[in-house]
Amino acid sequence: MKLGDRNPLSFQVDYDKKLFSLADREEKDTTKVSRPASSFIRDSLRRFRKNRVAVVCAWFIAILVLFIIIVPFIYPYTYDQMLGVSKYYTDTSYMNLAPFQYGATEKAEMAAGKFIFPHIFGTDGHGRDYFIRVVVGTRISLLVGVFAAIVVLIIGTIYGSISGLKGGKTDLVMMRIVDVIYSLPDMVIIILLSVILNEAFSLAQDNPLIATFGTNIISIFIVFALLYWVGMARLVRGQILSIKKQEFILAARSMGSTNAMIIRKHLIPNCMSVIVVSAALQIPSAIFTESYLSFLGLGVAKPMPSLGSLASAGRDALSLYPWLMLVPSIFIFLIVLALNLIGDGLRDAFDPKQK
Repeated sequence: MKLGDRNPLSFQVDYDKKLFSLADREEKDTTKVSRPASSFIRDSLRRFRKNRVAVVCAWFIAILVLFIIIVPFIYPYTYDQMLGVSKYYTDTSYMNLAPFQYGATEKAEMAAGKFIFPHIFGTDGHGRDYFIRVVVGTRISLLVGVFAAIVVLIIGTIYGSISGLKGGKTDLVMMRIVDVIYSLPDMVIIILLSVILNEAFSLAQDNPLIATFGTNIISIFIVFALLYWVGMARLVRGQILSIKKQEFILAARSMGSTNAMIIRKHLIPNCMSVIVVSAALQIPSAIFTESYLSFLGLGVAKPMPSLGSLASAGRDALSLYPWLMLVPSIFIFLIVLALNLIGDGLRDAFDPKQK
């Protein structure tokens, strides 16, 4: 039977009728479904860019960071400059100015034709420009948040990796230590550390770091380093417990890799999504913690401002000068909200199964 022969009752294709022809290159190209090579991070960032709310918040934080870095260098007033105060007299007209208002001396200079830069947010009770104090206070609050995130990232990742990889009695002891740290009240420890550090640093008050920030903010940094990494450690440990039994870890061990190399080369990269999201969500938590501690008087040393200390100072004059409390409170609200939305966007981008 030849190739073209067929049974009339058969459903075999009749090649003699030439119902089909070979596809040319252009037709083959139209049927290809190709996707450019990508990586986990690139795919995650692509999903993050689709979250418009998170992207807008990321741009807001980026612009805010550039703003608080550049403005203090070009702004004509400083955060501790008391306007209208000299060695011989004090001009009380500068105290508690409303936004875009001027003191008596400035009004006289403006009448003579001199340009005076406006006080955008007015002044506080000591005659200091409130706009630059809010800018510097935002810088301090963000610095505290970033420092806390870095500390949590480093200590929590290392501790959780070691605990999860070693397992057994080592894991049991390390997790009991985490449970003990969870039970410690951070507020009490900050107060105790402030008292201890005040006495310990009493002879080092000339140190520029201590003189600028005070012992309270140093005690907050120490508490972040001591207490706030335990959540990250638990998350990383849980991820590593589910990863360390997989085949590529066994292959790495069979090739002679040490525990440190396995953690650095294999475990931490596979936990990166949890690490990034947890670190991102730690920043607003730390900012809010610093804000309410400063509101209670446990923040930076005067005259250095933070958003919490500015809100606390404005509380006493809320009925007469409401903007002194509303402005820093709005900044705290916007920063914490934006950072939380960015953290939620990163969580959805790095773990799309949670959608």
